[in-house]
Amino acid sequence: MKRGRQIRPMTVDDIPQVGRLFYKTFRNRASNSSNAFNDYFQQLFFGSPIYQQQYGSIVHETSAGHISSVVSAVPMQYMVDGGIITARLLCAFMTDPDMPCHGAAELALTMRPRNQDLCFTDSASPASAGAFKAARAALLPVHGLGWCRVFQPAGFFARSAASRSTLGRHAARLPIARPVDHIIRRMIPGLHVEPGAGMHDEDMAPELFVATVQDFLSDYPVRPVWSGPELNWILDVARLNASLGDLNIRSVWDQNAELIGCFVYFGRPGMIAQVMNIFSQKGKDALVINRMMYHLEQAGLVAARGHVQPRQLDALTRQRAMYYKHRAHTCVSTRHAGVLNAIDRNDMYIGGLAGESWSRLVSDFF
Repeated sequence: MKRGRQIRPMTVDDIPQVGRLFYKTFRNRASNSSNAFNDYFQQLFFGSPIYQQQYGSIVHETSAGHISSVVSAVPMQYMVDGGIITARLLCAFMTDPDMPCHGAAELALTMRPRNQDLCFTDSASPASAGAFKAARAALLPVHGLGWCRVFQPAGFFARSAASRSTLGRHAARLPIARPVDHIIRRMIPGLHVEPGAGMHDEDMAPELFVATVQDFLSDYPVRPVWSGPELNWILDVARLNASLGDLNIRSVWDQNAELIGCFVYFGRPGMIAQVMNIFSQKGKDALVINRMMYHLEQAGLVAARGHVQPRQLDALTRQRAMYYKHRAHTCVSTRHAGVLNAIDRNDMYIGGLAGESWSRLVSDFF
């Protein structure tokens, strides 16, 4: 007997079928997903220590038992006006182009604010953002901006070309960028970063990071809770994203040996650093950001990229050799008035480790 169409929580048994749909949607390949993909998918969407089925991914299943559409989601605990709720970080939204589109529409309707305590994404496509807007969700345009600070222009362009084409990858291996950058950096002093008087940075033990990061977020009324088990799990899964380089956590100290901030980034010498998050004491954003830029330059990164936190925009604009561009759409769906008020005041913390950019699904499995 055929079942009626239904929206239901995703289960581990669905992963092979969902993996095939992922490849078809995002990789333009009609093939089964690899075992490595399936294992990672299970770890990402079912492995969180706070995972509960009601806060996980959902699928639309046809009467014949085929999954036609999927919203993949990672549960994340958030503080909202002093109380803790479990939010959904929405990741890949996929639908089978060879099936009727009503499954995608029905899934989109479940994301309406009246149905959600809190769900959000910082990686929505224009089409997904349009669906969110139609469902009366909130769009956060400033959060969707990306910034880039260049240290070595020739190396940066070589790395950028390498990410776009096979020819670019071959060209990037030619040892011409470094001598060119040596000349350019002598001609353009603004490419250099000053260290900041009395400032220093150092490797930060994950235990110290987990224990202190909430101190830097305490004045956000809507922010990730990041309990020890949850944040350690995020860091462990993020470290698997080797395509972005090593995951680095650095603490920043002032002339009085006081911890005033920290930053998290992926990268290795010769690469473009992917900055996940910058945390600082109130009023110390510019100092922490400048010290981060100095570290990245001295460590041999050719450039650094990250997302804009509205409160840090002024400090970011004080940096030289910077440019900004639209990165992706950030969308929030919630029935809580406190979240909407926080969004209006730029008092909601989203992005980086409180987002999707650390996931291998964004930058790997091509």
